Amino acid sequence: MYALLIKGGFLVDPAQGLYGRRDVAISRGRVAAVERSIPESKAKKTVDATGMVVTPGLIDLHTHTAHGLVRLSVDPVRSCLLRGSTTVVDAGSTGELTFSPFKKFVIEKSDARILAFLNIESLGMLEFADIRPRWTDQEWPRLLTAVEEVFAKMFINIENTVSTIGRNRSTIVGVKWAHHGMRGMGLAREAADKARCRLMIENHFMPQAFKHVKRGDIVTHLYHNYLNPNAGYYDGLTEDGKIRPEFYKASRRGVILDVGHGKGSFSWKVAELGFRDGIEPNTISSDLWVGNVNGPVYDLPTTMSKFLHLGMKLLEVVRATTTTPAAVIGRLGELGTLKRGACADVAVFRIKEGRFPLVDSYGKGRTGSRLLVPMRVVRGGFLIA
Repeated sequence: MYALLIKGGFLVDPAQGLYGRRDVAISRGRVAAVERSIPESKAKKTVDATGMVVTPGLIDLHTHTAHGLVRLSVDPVRSCLLRGSTTVVDAGSTGELTFSPFKKFVIEKSDARILAFLNIESLGMLEFADIRPRWTDQEWPRLLTAVEEVFAKMFINIENTVSTIGRNRSTIVGVKWAHHGMRGMGLAREAADKARCRLMIENHFMPQAFKHVKRGDIVTHLYHNYLNPNAGYYDGLTEDGKIRPEFYKASRRGVILDVGHGKGSFSWKVAELGFRDGIEPNTISSDLWVGNVNGPVYDLPTTMSKFLHLGMKLLEVVRATTTTPAAVIGRLGELGTLKRGACADVAVFRIKEGRFPLVDSYGKGRTGSRLLVPMRVVRGGFLIA
């Protein structure tokens, strides 16, 4: 007898090419069967998903979830797991000096599955909080952003970063570079190469930054419209209304283009340009932190709804939040799918139809006609919500 049956839902599982009515049975924390019809009598408990969409548990590739340790972080259960993200990847909240308490007090105790990119800065993002206009009340971070980053190595220890990754391969998925200059980015590349792992960089100092990015690496904040004070120009996908040609080249050579919505990194204007001219995201992520969890991001399903509005099909949006991020972090088959034997992480959504305000990071709005609303969540075979 199955432990749990999710019955009557419309299954969207891009990894299996499934897009239609299916029942999903779960036993011992694993997917036991996916069939057109499984009798309720074969399960101890049944979730009625009639009229709803069933997907693998979402994977949010860019979050900040070192809750209670780093000030910018959100609660990974309340803000992510209960909203359908069964796996969250922390994007550099901690560095080699601060990762150990993150692992001990947050990762190992959370009902959400938490993986992490290790910040190239040894202290991680300790300085950040939702404080306007500078997002921090600390002065020491200015040392990293000085001209030529003359103090960068004071805050970066490549040897210890590589060692920390080596001791935590099951949890750390790569190195993260953010917010500072090209010297720090070069050190991040060096650390990732020595640790034999992927690199995630924020979408700044383009196109020069592409020299540090290899196949399988991630460029996040794809659609920002941000004047970088360190670079002195709009240094992302576009500066003058035309897409930088290097983005097409990067996409062709296997660089992953990630959304990373955030509080300052998603512009309707830039996203619409990208969709018009052929730069669509490989992965959709939220960049949830305390500065945007109450808007404009809210959660990953709301971010997904914005990409439905941009014209992506439901199958494509689900692929960008399940199958592709699972492959990016090397977990496809175990995560990101509901094939038999996979980890039983499941999200169930209702698609509301109507008129819904969808706001970008700059206060600009669009009116969406469909909104993904999480209804039920299963994590490792356990019904969470």
